[in-house]
Amino acid sequence: MKLDFIKMNGSGNDFIIFDARKQDISLSGEQIRQISARNNSATKGCDQLLILRKSDIANVFMQIYNADGSEVDACGNATRCVVDILYKESGKLPVVIKTNTAILLGVKQQDDYILVDMGVPKFRWGDIPLAMPIREAIPKIEELSGLKNPTFVSMGNPHIVYFTDEIPSDAIVTEIGSRIENFAEVFPKRINVSFAKNTPEIIEAKIWERGAGLTKACGTGACAILAAAYKQFERTEAQVKFMNSGEAVHVKLENKHIFLGGRIETELTGIVEI
Repeated sequence: MKLDFIKMNGSGNDFIIFDARKQDISLSGEQIRQISARNNSATKGCDQLLILRKSDIANVFMQIYNADGSEVDACGNATRCVVDILYKESGKLPVVIKTNTAILLGVKQQDDYILVDMGVPKFRWGDIPLAMPIREAIPKIEELSGLKNPTFVSMGNPHIVYFTDEIPSDAIVTEIGSRIENFAEVFPKRINVSFAKNTPEIIEAKIWERGAGLTKACGTGACAILAAAYKQFERTEAQVKFMNSGEAVHVKLENKHIFLGGRIETELTGIVEI
């Protein structure tokens, strides 16, 4: 079977997008891994693969898969890319996107991009989810990672955020990030791991993304970082700069909701055979 696709990126975080609103599309985990692989000659690979489906309550239902074939419930930069597609189709805002766990809105234009309402961050251990209360989880994670003062956040997917004096090297992010991500005793659904440096001008960040590894950018990661910055520093707005791409996104906290915006690019369109 041959399928049309669009490849887009949001601030360097890239996606292969299939539109199943007119043609039924069902992909196995192995097919997702093959399409997402960086050596795929047609797609050039991606961080996440998206399938857009019809929805009775939204403009579209967005199904999200990591490059390893696992299905996830949220992705901020993917949401921005899909909002861009739908806005260009209709010319109207807001745009409503349904995921497995949330209703997300492309709400308003700011400068040269659309802000997406990513919802209310959650901090309770059962919402993240952790396998135990935070007070019990922290010493286990400290022993595993050697890092202190984590903030746990759910943005529809699980995040742990560390603020550090300096952003660690890629090798350290990979070592510690993969160790924490797969610490099943505490994180039953694995977890995204962010390393951030808070400065008055920007927040610098590197993110180890669950199921994708060290990524150039992560929208829900940026939202989680701002949520953690609010808890630790009472910060309500920031440019989060991803150190592996040099790209940045704008995040702000307003009426308990976190809004996300930034650059979007369509890299290519094509056909892939499965």
